Amino acid sequence: MRLNKPTYKRLPTLLGGFFLLASSAILAEPLAYITNQGADNVSVIDLAINKVVATIPTGKAPVGVAIDHFLNRLYVTNVESRSVSIVDMLTNKVVGEIKLDIAPVGITLSKNASQLFVADWFKNRILVFDTNKILEADAGKNFKEVPMGKAPSGMVVSREGASLYVANRDSDEVGVIDIRSLKVVNKIAVGKHPFGMALGGEGRNLYVVNVHSNSVSVIDTRRDIVTATIKVGEHPYCVVTNPVGSRAYVSNTGADSVSVIDTKLQKVIATIPVGGFPEGISYDAKHNRIYVASWMDDAVDVIDAKTNQKIISIATGSKSRAFGQFIGNPH
Repeated sequence: MRLNKPTYKRLPTLLGGFFLLASSAILAEPLAYITNQGADNVSVIDLAINKVVATIPTGKAPVGVAIDHFLNRLYVTNVESRSVSIVDMLTNKVVGEIKLDIAPVGITLSKNASQLFVADWFKNRILVFDTNKILEADAGKNFKEVPMGKAPSGMVVSREGASLYVANRDSDEVGVIDIRSLKVVNKIAVGKHPFGMALGGEGRNLYVVNVHSNSVSVIDTRRDIVTATIKVGEHPYCVVTNPVGSRAYVSNTGADSVSVIDTKLQKVIATIPVGGFPEGISYDAKHNRIYVASWMDDAVDVIDAKTNQKIISIATGSKSRAFGQFIGNPH
């Protein structure tokens, strides 16, 4: 059985997509898509009112998220059902599922969203899917693969879209893939068990969370070298920066806190108590707030970026994780 396939191609419409994205971003209120691993669903939070406005059933044990703003698609990795759910963000309905032979966690998209990258934790590789063919019934069997280090997890595409950075947890390194050739071009040693990553500001710096080193490595993406190591809280998990890159925010699963890093001073300037076992974290640029998923408390905590104070906690679903940049503007 073949699922409905789009009758248009992505690349010829990209220019129009950029204009639509730019105009709609001004009007649309951002939404947060929170994976609830224990509830097999995604909570959709309207960030204008800080309330859950929809719940989307997914596969079993959803964890990772990636957002395609061109086609208004949400991709969700399901660990236990070994699949990726494809959600229409305008209707909050699942429109497809990529069946895999792996338990996927990390997921991201290329800059123009024409390629979907899925990290294979156990076979040490990155699966690369053509998103123009992703709704086909056999999509899970049609992919390219790139050998990677041990236990690849978090992934980030460089600002210009040429490179894919991969945190290899059990190799204590970040792999660098040339997206055009799909070849590994570098491996950068970092701390112990790197996991979540985020670009800062104009994309010059990449922030890599080292879970077992209780630190963040700062990588200069022009030279692919570590330029600083910043101590944070116990067992950090994910990181996000504000739009200008002056602050980085790190969720500390072992300390139930968020570390606030002044990226110019390269040190922690504030520590914010949050819910139990905070994992996924994203920045809402429209309202200048940080959203962090609490796995233990089944909630999302909201932090005011001006005061570095937690202002509200939003009940979500069981075991909220939201691994990836989970805030989007469907249009």
